[in-house]
Amino acid sequence: MANTPLGSASADVAVFCLSLMGTNYQTYLEEACRVLKPGGWLLIAEVKSRFDPNTGGADPEKFSNAISELGFNSVKRDFSNKMFILFYFTKKEKQNSKRKEIEWPSLKPCLYKRR
Repeated sequence: MANTPLGSASADVAVFCLSLMGTNYQTYLEEACRVLKPGGWLLIAEVKSRFDPNTGGADPEKFSNAISELGFNSVKRDFSNKMFILFYFTKKEKQNSKRKEIEWPSLKPCLYKRR
């Protein structure tokens, strides 16, 4: 996911649904930024427990801020589902060519329960 064959600014939407599991997840998001057109949508659905700072998860605010620094506007965060958190972003029309180093929060591993 960090190196797709898609052209730059060629996609209208990028969806990450339970797919930011790698320790290098930020490279997936950087690739989404590269392939999305200005104004394109970045949609993220992840397990809610990965974003609970009280149990070792990432702070959703810091996660959103990191993605904003990458070149996106945060549109909405939806915590209404019992199991999942949804993030909605749009790619900024103009990208900052002098972007500073982004501080990416560590995402808590997702542990599956045997049912």
